[in-house]
Amino acid sequence: MSGFLAVIDPSRRLLAESGLVRPMAMLSSRGDRYAVWRNSESVMAVARFDWELADEFSGSALIVHDGDITVAADATLYYRGDLVRALAGASVKPAGRTPAHLIAAAYRAWGTDCTRHIEGDYAFVLRDRARHRTFAARDFMGRRPLYYAEIGSGLIVSSQVSAIVAHPACSREFDDVALAEIVGFSLAGHERTPYVAVRALPAAEALVREGSSALRVTKHWNLEVADVDSGESFDAASEELRDLLGNAIIERRAVSGPTTIWLSGGYDSPVMFGVGNAALERRGFSRLVPVSCSYPPGDPGREDELIEEITGFWSTRATWVSIDDIPMLANVREHAARADVPFQHAFENWLRALLGATAQQGSRVVLYGDGGDQLFAVSTVFLRDLFSNGRWRELRREWRAFDGSGVRELWHTVARPALAARVRRARGRETPSIALPAWLDAGFVARNSLVERQLEAQTALETGGHASGETRRSLGNPTIPRVLAGLSGMALEQGIELRAPLLDQRVVQFALRRPRRERASGGAVKHLLRGSARTLLPPSVLAPRTGKTGVLTGYFARSFRGDPDGVVTDVFSQSILADRGIVDGAAMQHAWREYKGGGGGGGAYLYVAFLTEMWLRARDVTSVASTGAHAEKIKVPAVGFVQ
Repeated sequence: MSGFLAVIDPSRRLLAESGLVRPMAMLSSRGDRYAVWRNSESVMAVARFDWELADEFSGSALIVHDGDITVAADATLYYRGDLVRALAGASVKPAGRTPAHLIAAAYRAWGTDCTRHIEGDYAFVLRDRARHRTFAARDFMGRRPLYYAEIGSGLIVSSQVSAIVAHPACSREFDDVALAEIVGFSLAGHERTPYVAVRALPAAEALVREGSSALRVTKHWNLEVADVDSGESFDAASEELRDLLGNAIIERRAVSGPTTIWLSGGYDSPVMFGVGNAALERRGFSRLVPVSCSYPPGDPGREDELIEEITGFWSTRATWVSIDDIPMLANVREHAARADVPFQHAFENWLRALLGATAQQGSRVVLYGDGGDQLFAVSTVFLRDLFSNGRWRELRREWRAFDGSGVRELWHTVARPALAARVRRARGRETPSIALPAWLDAGFVARNSLVERQLEAQTALETGGHASGETRRSLGNPTIPRVLAGLSGMALEQGIELRAPLLDQRVVQFALRRPRRERASGGAVKHLLRGSARTLLPPSVLAPRTGKTGVLTGYFARSFRGDPDGVVTDVFSQSILADRGIVDGAAMQHAWREYKGGGGGGGAYLYVAFLTEMWLRARDVTSVASTGAHAEKIKVPAVGFVQ
């Protein structure tokens, strides 16, 4: 996960060396190997750690300078052989095999449409000097971050917000609307960051700027949920998914050293484990190395017995970490200070413990099951679709299969919400199905149209019915790219790259075309995913379950309510968000006291507010203009390269 910065300014005002040292120094958290390229109208810099110089990661070419094209990238590309063959068909030969070389070649072949041919986890900025064009793009799931700021006639693009706001010409004014939508898990605000001057390039989008003209942002991939019965048999579809997932794991395996998998007892990572091991063995590669988390008996997160059944089936054993050894709020101040933006993950230390166990295996690559719930399951909200479409017989059958009891419950959970939504739409009085926290300041919410923004974003995602809307929300929520970028940054600290085979673009496109009944029907979920691992896992593991396993709500509630040293209570009693008028401080403190005492809900909202408060405190104490640990190594050339 490289750090990169590009400053492009025909007026040259942003290019003074005195203004570039600190932005470049902010890249030091992303690596201690540097390259800088400069010409009369632009500067590009990249930082990368030594282990990432291997070809299987970002590669040894930190900045690619190929004729009139210069590329700075944070990228791991998959299916490189397919891309090279497509480039040959376009009569373009890459100057090298690193991701940046391949991106430069793809741009030479297809221009700004090149992202339609690139598969991987990436963010990059490219400067085409012949056309005076700046082009930047982010992968379809936003697994690598990309930010930009327009300042006068200039443009700054970076993998880090902190690098942009460290430029003396960039305003450091906080964006209160963005902060409110972060703590509210809003569906709006894909492009906003905590700073007014800095924008996030959303996932699956690209920006283009020709000379000093207006910047254009376009989508290069659309989230389309088809839910169409193709006529392909379930068994054939299961085999196709097995092949696609096996190839995705092959593409993401570590070329040198072991490939770790974070193995739970659910469906997602076990299916990856079984399908991946089978695919790897067929190619003569080593099997996946499992790392798992152990919970005490009776804890809703416990899956120890299921995990041991899975590993026993494959004649191996997992490396265990214990949840009892992972205090959820440990080092929270330090984590907040290092975060580029407020990090929205309740289980940061849990993830750090798994990363530590992965590093102990000598592994640089870990696979995990992100994407399984979004792509291969859906809640019983699909029953509302059956009601709305008058499919009474199927509704009755599915209602009973999912343990529905009686006409009264059917009315309250299915019919009434579906009818109420229809009436609200007809009267133009729709309200968001995901409400903002009640302790946001009512005046602030009204002045900034936060409810209207939430409703507009929800409406854009919820086309095509309740079930497809749920899938769209789970994949298209702006919280997801922020979390993914935060996870990648955490892994980088321990010399590890996170890879998610279920979010392979080919797997995603296949899954989104499949009918809903393969995601949920007959009282069970994830039929297609489970079918793809038939014979590769114990039947008892693949069998339908009466309830969800591996639930971390108990760990979260115990840890957050425990409030060690009163740190949470202290933060809420001196709320920066309240001082800025974003939240009602008294209402938030009341909600916290109620939750801490074991009552009420909304713990997730309170936790993200707590993290955001800690992040704001760190910004007050820690200057964003810190020169970084390796500032002395960065030299800005008068022209050309320094590496």
